[in-house]
Amino acid sequence: MKLQYSLILIFTGLMALILLGINLVMYSMSSGYRQYNFFLSLENSSTIVASAVLQQEKAEDYYAVKNSILQHLADEEEYILRINKDRSNIEFPASLPLNEAFYWEAIRNGIAKHYENGVHYVGLYKEHAAGEDGILVVSSARDVDGDAYRKRLKTTLALAFLAAVFVMTLTTVFFSKRMFGPMVKIIKKVNSINAFNLNDRLEKEHSLEEIGELQDTLNGMLQRIETAFKAQQDYVSNISHSLRTPLTIIAGEAEIALSQLEKEHKATYSLQMIMQETEKLKHIINVLLELARSENNTQANAWRVLRLDEVLESVKEIIYKMDSRYKLKIDFSNFPENDSMLYVSCNEHLLSLAICNIILNGFKYSDNQDVRLKLHAADNEVKLQVIDSGIGIAPSEQDKIFNPYYRGSNTFDYEGFGVGLPLAMKILEMHKGTIRVSSKVGKGTKMEVVLPAAYAQQHV
Repeated sequence: MKLQYSLILIFTGLMALILLGINLVMYSMSSGYRQYNFFLSLENSSTIVASAVLQQEKAEDYYAVKNSILQHLADEEEYILRINKDRSNIEFPASLPLNEAFYWEAIRNGIAKHYENGVHYVGLYKEHAAGEDGILVVSSARDVDGDAYRKRLKTTLALAFLAAVFVMTLTTVFFSKRMFGPMVKIIKKVNSINAFNLNDRLEKEHSLEEIGELQDTLNGMLQRIETAFKAQQDYVSNISHSLRTPLTIIAGEAEIALSQLEKEHKATYSLQMIMQETEKLKHIINVLLELARSENNTQANAWRVLRLDEVLESVKEIIYKMDSRYKLKIDFSNFPENDSMLYVSCNEHLLSLAICNIILNGFKYSDNQDVRLKLHAADNEVKLQVIDSGIGIAPSEQDKIFNPYYRGSNTFDYEGFGVGLPLAMKILEMHKGTIRVSSKVGKGTKMEVVLPAAYAQQHV
């Protein structure tokens, strides 16, 4: 889970627990205070009844006071028990849902309270001043107003709790976005930086000091990476240029020598092998050189609109120069009726290099068996399928083969460095195209090169 969402959940959850605790305390205190007042009213009523019974001559006065001052309690009832001096042979009323402990508590302490099934009970014991039998008054009543008050209080607190949680969530989300917004921008910007745009830097914004320090640190790291990357590119480029010159001389001298020998001469085969291996070395060096230049995205000498089938003819010549034993079959049966659909905007040298890499992979991993090409156009796209019958690619590895220097688990018996396909993908991305892979282990691979048609690009 992202840190932003974790903080939102933690903060909102913590504040919700605190608010819930406060609400429970408020409800408990308010409900308890309400119940205390109701018991007090019931106790006052019991006191007046007890006094009226003990002083018969003033009973009417006591009842008048009760009716004029005390509020009428719902379902109020009074039970009067006379308790003899020795407190023996006492019969407690069986109609009340009270056990004997309640009555004895009232007799010992002078008062007892009990609540059950919505009914409040108060037991009040008064001794006669003249030493006669005491009076135990048990009053009961329902707190209808209190129950309604508690229900309203519970509903109000619940709604207030939900509203507060909602407001806290919105507030937390708002401030988390304000806080993590710069972090999200930094992550997106850093993820967008690759070998093609190492000169990009993070823009400084008015934000937290720590965010500014992070931006400075990342910019410094990008500067060091760019310097190291350029140094590596310069080294590879210089070495490639240095190697291409002697290889061109070797290939030229071998070709001259081959032209002066008869076909049956013993050295003919050796010279042919020298020329083929030289072409392979030149191709490898070209791959390394273009990999070093790949950050430029485009070549200054240029892009043209060409037919892809014409590019394939030049690719075919390059392939046969490397090894005359290669058998490349091109299927033109799906040609579109409109030839203009085959035109693509491309750098011919780069596009030829990318297609060569894919085809050579097909030959290499199928032990030089036939490789078939199928060319067709549809949906404003030009598609080239390169099909081999080689060792195939495991499904779990098909999304990794375009990572630089990655090699499949079943390729250890084959030479290679894992740079051909990544370079091909970079070149095709420069052409706004891509490569789609479908493969089965042991049955071969189909790689489909997809490029936008040139006339479609003009209408974008």
